[in-house]
Amino acid sequence: MKEVFSKINFPIALGGNIYHLSGADTFFDVADNGKYVICVTASAKNAKQNLSTDDDDLRLALDGYEFGKYEIHEEQTSWKGFGTASSWDGASLKGCTKTIYFFCELQKGEHLIKFYADCTPSLKEIKIFRIEDGEIFQLKDLSPTANIKIDKKGVPWISFVFLGVKPEIFSISSVCESAKQKGSTDGDNLKVIINGKILHNKKSPTSKKYQNFYFSGDLNNGQSESLKIGSENFEFLEDSVEIWYDEMPNVSIEIKPFDSVNSWANSGILEIRKLNFYEFILSALGRIFSLIGLKYSSDFLKHSLSDNPKNLVFDDKSSLVSEIKKDQTYTNIIAIVKNQIEQGVLNGQVYFGNESKGLNVNFESSDLQFSLHGIKKVEYDAVQKEQNLYYVKFKLFDVYDFDTKAYEISPVWVGVHMADVLEAITILKNFEIEINIEDLINTYEI
Repeated sequence: MKEVFSKINFPIALGGNIYHLSGADTFFDVADNGKYVICVTASAKNAKQNLSTDDDDLRLALDGYEFGKYEIHEEQTSWKGFGTASSWDGASLKGCTKTIYFFCELQKGEHLIKFYADCTPSLKEIKIFRIEDGEIFQLKDLSPTANIKIDKKGVPWISFVFLGVKPEIFSISSVCESAKQKGSTDGDNLKVIINGKILHNKKSPTSKKYQNFYFSGDLNNGQSESLKIGSENFEFLEDSVEIWYDEMPNVSIEIKPFDSVNSWANSGILEIRKLNFYEFILSALGRIFSLIGLKYSSDFLKHSLSDNPKNLVFDDKSSLVSEIKKDQTYTNIIAIVKNQIEQGVLNGQVYFGNESKGLNVNFESSDLQFSLHGIKKVEYDAVQKEQNLYYVKFKLFDVYDFDTKAYEISPVWVGVHMADVLEAITILKNFEIEINIEDLINTYEI
């Protein structure tokens, strides 16, 4: 892997209740489109260590996308986006350090990482690496920096979060010694959590002491054990693997990402999940649309998932037309038709998409932008009511499809990219949209 960025020496958090740690905001540039790993290390204390009733917490957002907001964690540590695989939770960390590796597809250009904190966590380091196609990410012979003797839960140590990047190979190897081998009262233990769900120990799945530690020194007696996590486990827009530790286990990690989301989609994983595909897509792109109130984006996506989606037709009294008329871009459509009328062409059609002629129409509203992917054509018929005043009927035409070029450096770009792939293999289906609008155009107005 090639390191492309690093940063240390962050400001000390001043404290407060869920605030933007603005002094830690980090801009960085990448030279090419591709797969990158953003490695972030931080620590957080619990309430007792803070001599307070409040724990430290920390989470981040990349280009506006907030990681971990909707993860459901079996340890029940999740709280307003904190306490997940992609964040730092002082109640669990107890002052220890955790490193998170964010695997992302990034586009060429500038990107921004923002941090949000509760109380006074400590941000230590950011490193960013480029992963080439076919390259394997490896961590070898890692051991915790602090020997923690704790209860049966363990302490968060390392997380791997995948946004749009899908692991083809994810392998964990660990050596955990028993209490006897260490001359201690407690053996080494390692917990593995996938998308918030704990993997139970296969040798003792019902033991209260060992069931939540997939690797246990008292059971493995210092012998190397391995776990291979199949690619079928990575089915969401955002996936995670989290490792918690007790005592001083040794661990090595090997991750080989698919070269592209297309490769993942064509590997047969989607066929395995096809029967419950609604669960997949709503937890991915649809999850974002619906949770942030993008009504038409969510509705059109669901329509695209039906077996044979019919073309949609909206009349002038529909709420969609009301939203279109509120959008600033609607004035561009009016201006184009007005220009035609002024030239004496009272009915006809105009094709959009020619930017050099100023005929490109993309709405500014997020909901319209992600549901209407760029008006393709307008048909109009104008009737003169009085001097300079025309009653005009429009028909706007669009095709529901996905084009990642239209969403560069957007919080939902990865979701659109994935939808583009699903569209290519006909899980998401295209349909036409016809929107009928009536309006008055005054050609005298400047």
